[in-house]
Amino acid sequence: MSHYNSMNVLSMHALIGAYKDEGHKWVDELCMVLSKNVNYAYEIISRDIEGVEVSKPEGTYMLFLHCEEYCKAHGISIDELIQRGWDVGVAWQQGAPFHDPWGIRMNLALPYSLVAEAMERVKKYVFL
Repeated sequence: MSHYNSMNVLSMHALIGAYKDEGHKWVDELCMVLSKNVNYAYEIISRDIEGVEVSKPEGTYMLFLHCEEYCKAHGISIDELIQRGWDVGVAWQQGAPFHDPWGIRMNLALPYSLVAEAMERVKKYVFL
């Protein structure tokens, strides 16, 4: 059973706080940070990494990379590509549970400086 639609106590209180009057400013700022992160990562991948199709999220902070063309062109499996990321500190998810056996999900809900660092690692060490 998927846990993605389940809520824990902390996320429940965060959601309640976000919808209160005093939470609006925080949510607006969070949305700006997430948008900046998504736009930056999307631009880097779509501009600098051949063979990877990237999709901007609609309503979340997870970037989705479709890597079939890249993997086939470089003779590697999606598992090998994912492991390259993990080996250099880029934590991402296999896309198969989300209906894409050649996919990778990248979580961008973190400080911009870490997104920039991760994208440099991705360009330098993962997509060779």
